[in-house]
Amino acid sequence: MTNAQQVLVEDRAYFKIERLDRFVEQHQLFVIRMKDNIELHQKKSLKRLSSTSSSVQADFTCQLGTKQCRSTKRHRVVIFRDANGRDIRVVTNLFHASEETIADMYQQRWTVEVFFRWVKQYLNVPTLFGTTENAVYNQLFAAFIAYVLLRWLYDQTKKQTNVSLSFISFVRRFFSGQLPLDWKSGMAAALFEYAQIYGRRMYNFGQSTLLIFENFILTIYIYPWC
Repeated sequence: MTNAQQVLVEDRAYFKIERLDRFVEQHQLFVIRMKDNIELHQKKSLKRLSSTSSSVQADFTCQLGTKQCRSTKRHRVVIFRDANGRDIRVVTNLFHASEETIADMYQQRWTVEVFFRWVKQYLNVPTLFGTTENAVYNQLFAAFIAYVLLRWLYDQTKKQTNVSLSFISFVRRFFSGQLPLDWKSGMAAALFEYAQIYGRRMYNFGQSTLLIFENFILTIYIYPWC
């Protein structure tokens, strides 16, 4: 999927020389990490102000690949050093952006990947069941609501018990009905305290109230995606 109004930022798994040439012809902007074994032909350095605080090691244009498979276009290559001291080579057709900006754009890609990993781990969204904008928003918002409720309940219950549980363990036991008795009592106490603080009365407060809360969480967290 391409969009001339956006900048594609991709890992080296998507690197193909003919693809880069095609992007240039289509005016598709991109910042893509290069594979380590790609040869650089006829390098020409771009003028830039040197900075001792910059992580950028080199900034030049060149053709990519061997004689048998070489790009027909000249591409800009920026080499920078990441937080672990590794040299990262990215190729781009952004000629009006600074080399530091290009390096930052690629490094921000990792932040996005970390966010998606968090979504899959904590929001019970291993896959998206709709492709429209509304479908994606509805699924994510429902999962976020359930996560916030569970996180709040975990943090409040944790104060009421001496039995240690991680949040992941709490969620798994919550849905499997295997929470320790101390945690169930702590949950009831937390919900009752919330009701008192906000002036809401809960008649016959006890196991039935917990069951209603659990069913509510299950309804918006699991059932729609089964």
